[in-house]
Amino acid sequence: MQIHLINQNHVIGLFLFLAILILSSCGGASHHFYATDEGNLLALKEEKDLKVSAGYMPHLNSLPGNNLNVQAAYSPIKHLGIYTNYFRIRNAFDGDEEIQQNVYQYHFGAAIGGYIYKQPEAETEVADEDKLIEQYTYPKGKGLLFDAYLGYNQGRNKNYFFEETGTIDIPFQKFYLQGGAHIFMDRINASFALKYSRLNFLDGEAFGKLTNLQLKKVEVVEKQNPFDFLESSLKVAYGKAENPFQAYITIAGIYDFGDAFLEIQPSTMQVGITADIDHFFGKKKKKK
Repeated sequence: MQIHLINQNHVIGLFLFLAILILSSCGGASHHFYATDEGNLLALKEEKDLKVSAGYMPHLNSLPGNNLNVQAAYSPIKHLGIYTNYFRIRNAFDGDEEIQQNVYQYHFGAAIGGYIYKQPEAETEVADEDKLIEQYTYPKGKGLLFDAYLGYNQGRNKNYFFEETGTIDIPFQKFYLQGGAHIFMDRINASFALKYSRLNFLDGEAFGKLTNLQLKKVEVVEKQNPFDFLESSLKVAYGKAENPFQAYITIAGIYDFGDAFLEIQPSTMQVGITADIDHFFGKKKKKK
């Protein structure tokens, strides 16, 4: 399989296009019972790869929430990936009936899946002109990666209503199937993942002084449960191939299907750092 490398400007343009598409296609609720994380975007390429990342985004102007996402991924054998993450988001705003509301959600999860890494066409160099010896090398750090994960998340969502001093606390479980594509270039990497999710809310609690409208929303969630929908994630990372650290930015969103859907946080964003841990242990990369 020959891989023709894409110009970095094309990747940046594609990222901006998909980012606009994600943000314009996602639901627009001003408060939520669920918010998405950035997805399984730690790209494992080969056996013994071990990577971690941490991303954070504070509440800035119209950007919703302040959120934290921590991930780790490991490949015990070639083509097999194991993944885990922790996600937390907080958001404060004036909700319905102009009642100040604070939303707090966290979840943790794990996933298992497979990956296929394809390097670009080898470059040929003449090592000895007299003996006509040719040497084949691969462009460092470049290639394409495709992966798929089956995962599970468990967490809870809490809505605090300050004027009424009431609280809605709902635990949830989520099963999902994610497919992803990643492209690696000289210094810029880009990833896109699409996830089919089933969200199941468990028995929650509502206590304190709550309005009929607030209680009605909990009833709607219980009646419509479970929820099936799509989530997407887009990531651009920057860093030299030989550098174990890369800076990145991600945008994640939820595609809202149906007229009576649960209230959602339409999109989340993080900036962070990814670290290639096996680099520090001097792991010898296998030649492709």
